[in-house]
Amino acid sequence: MGQRCILTIDVGTSSTKTAVWSPDGHALAEASASYSLQRPNPLWAEIDAAVWWQAVCRTIQQVMGQARLRPDDVGGIGLDAVGWTLVPVDRKATPLAPAMIWLDRRAYQETAWLNSLPEAKSLVRLVANPLDEAYITPKLLWLQRHRLQVFDEAHQFLAASGYIAARFTGEFTCDYTQAYGYHFFDIRGEKWDEEAAALIGIPLDKMPRLCPTTQLVGCVTTQAAVETGLCQGIPVIAGCLDAAAGALGAGVTRPGQTNEQGGQAGGLGISLEEVVVEPRLIFSHHVMPGQYLLAAGTVGGGSLGWFRDQFGQLETAVAPLLDQSPFDLLSLEAGQSVPGANGLLFLPYMAGERTPLWSSTARGVFFGLSYATGRADLLRAIMEGCAFAVYDNLRIAEEHGVTVSEYLGSGGATQSPIWCQIKADIYGKPFVVAQRADGGEGGHSLGLFALTAYAVGLVDDIGECVNSLLPRRRKYEPSPNNHALYQDLFQVYRNVSRKLLPDFADLDRIWRSTD
Repeated sequence: MGQRCILTIDVGTSSTKTAVWSPDGHALAEASASYSLQRPNPLWAEIDAAVWWQAVCRTIQQVMGQARLRPDDVGGIGLDAVGWTLVPVDRKATPLAPAMIWLDRRAYQETAWLNSLPEAKSLVRLVANPLDEAYITPKLLWLQRHRLQVFDEAHQFLAASGYIAARFTGEFTCDYTQAYGYHFFDIRGEKWDEEAAALIGIPLDKMPRLCPTTQLVGCVTTQAAVETGLCQGIPVIAGCLDAAAGALGAGVTRPGQTNEQGGQAGGLGISLEEVVVEPRLIFSHHVMPGQYLLAAGTVGGGSLGWFRDQFGQLETAVAPLLDQSPFDLLSLEAGQSVPGANGLLFLPYMAGERTPLWSSTARGVFFGLSYATGRADLLRAIMEGCAFAVYDNLRIAEEHGVTVSEYLGSGGATQSPIWCQIKADIYGKPFVVAQRADGGEGGHSLGLFALTAYAVGLVDDIGECVNSLLPRRRKYEPSPNNHALYQDLFQVYRNVSRKLLPDFADLDRIWRSTD
């Protein structure tokens, strides 16, 4: 064994990001590989899981080459991936059907059946999560009812991170942070519940072994070594939910600390020590031992990308010439508007909404348009609307007595000072971006480094490792006047969002009837 460097792999919705770290926690090289989801039906969102593995192999080879490391310099591999994703595989971990990811909402009939069961509330209490199309449970039932041959032939039903771990090691596992997608997971007892599985109709012999995130589940096999260019025998951790790794990498190491993920899949995660059952929100294990995450999941983070693609051709063209990103230019333009976007509100439900609405039919809305509305107002309204969507969930968490000791931001949105200040003003709390010594953000890879370094014995404490790697804080203080304005605007936002839910459903029904 050489330097005992750590490889971290983050399998996201639209790309895989791989990094290699020195034993003392310095990122030596990073690479990413993008891919596209397949949407053969408006409610479907799927991908060939083999594409993930190809991206993993390609990015590993890139970072190893960039860092000029030998295969025996790697002392451990950490990984995370998107949640609520179903990957049916055979005994060789070969996918038998496209992976249905968290955006897939095809299983609405199966969800309705689950919710009609007399035991529905018991299932929700068992896993501390609602019954919704986004979760894995309805997807399993959809597979059983519509692809019975695949269901029967499947050796194991894996989550996305479990699939990557299986490709590395040949072992079939599911860590605790991913298990919340199954409504036969006993979140308190950390085990599959036989009675719930039988009720739903899922054979437990097709379910992987449950384990903590940092458990070394196996080593790189001969086949995986050939495909990745690594050495056989490198230890691999079980892996975890990407949001949990991201929360850790943002600095959430203690109860009360909270992370907001500002990306395509936005939301927040509040670290707690006790199980909270709130069906409007999401609940999972944290990667920190003895901690959970009361979480929210929103889909509005891609709204700014939609604006860029549809109306930002100029910014896209000139950004490279200015050595900036199109988002930098759009953010600067948003700053030309005022708090409240001159009376314009935006509902960021471009692909339905997860928490707290749990609606497949909700859609994006600009509310308050006038002839005085300018592009800057549209952009600021998008930013404010995405923050309101998160704040909607924070208010619900506070109903359970949950308090936030430190509000930490992560993801691409933290690159925009305008957006960060909007969030501080809306939440009425300091919005903090924890940073590395070089000023860079922590993120998923840093969290994975700490988890893997702990698993292979490089560090003794996960939290201390993360805190040592995030010595700086960039803080945005809330404006009391702006917060007061946003409190009033939020009531309008919330009222409009609820009032439109029946109309969203009617619009969807009418549009479907034209197919």
